[in-house]
Amino acid sequence: MFNQSEIDKNWFLQCLKNNDLIKKIKNIKLIICDIDGALTDAQIYLSPDFLCKAFSVQDGFIIDRSLKKNILDFAFLSGRNDEVTKIRAKQLGIPEDMCYIGFCVSKIEKVKEIQKKKKLSSIETLHFGDDFLDFEVKSNINLFVCPSNTPFYLQEKADLIVPRSGGNSPLRLLLDLILYVQEKHPFGQNMIAESLKRNLLNE
Repeated sequence: MFNQSEIDKNWFLQCLKNNDLIKKIKNIKLIICDIDGALTDAQIYLSPDFLCKAFSVQDGFIIDRSLKKNILDFAFLSGRNDEVTKIRAKQLGIPEDMCYIGFCVSKIEKVKEIQKKKKLSSIETLHFGDDFLDFEVKSNINLFVCPSNTPFYLQEKADLIVPRSGGNSPLRLLLDLILYVQEKHPFGQNMIAESLKRNLLNE
């Protein structure tokens, strides 16, 4: 029985063997993220006075560092209209005009708007999400990636599935891969290389 660390490393190694995937990853400059079920565990905690969601600190850390070092651009795009997402975006340094909430009909026009603002193309764009509204943007992005809690029939349409569920740091693992492939990881480039090398030597 594999533990999560072994699952993550095996996934990482398999991704590195996929030449078509690596070519696409090297072009990525913009990460557009869904929120509920992708950056959270899809649970919403309600009381008469407030709404709560649980975000991963590890996801947030890699977003924060990538933005501060101008390595990648990020945008939040959520169909749910709530202030919690705005608060999280502000904490991570995502500009207010890159945090879109409350768009329940279609996300494709917002994806185009974000690309236009950032002057980036579909080839440079990755979308991370877990449900129908997210998959509708596939025509205007290079890579569609989903977490493991995505419905099975939608996983079949994804370019890549991260072996972690929403809220359980799936974006951290994905960004570790992207930054490593682009040779821009702000703190883990050498450690990841050493770990992978040990694994290959043990095979």
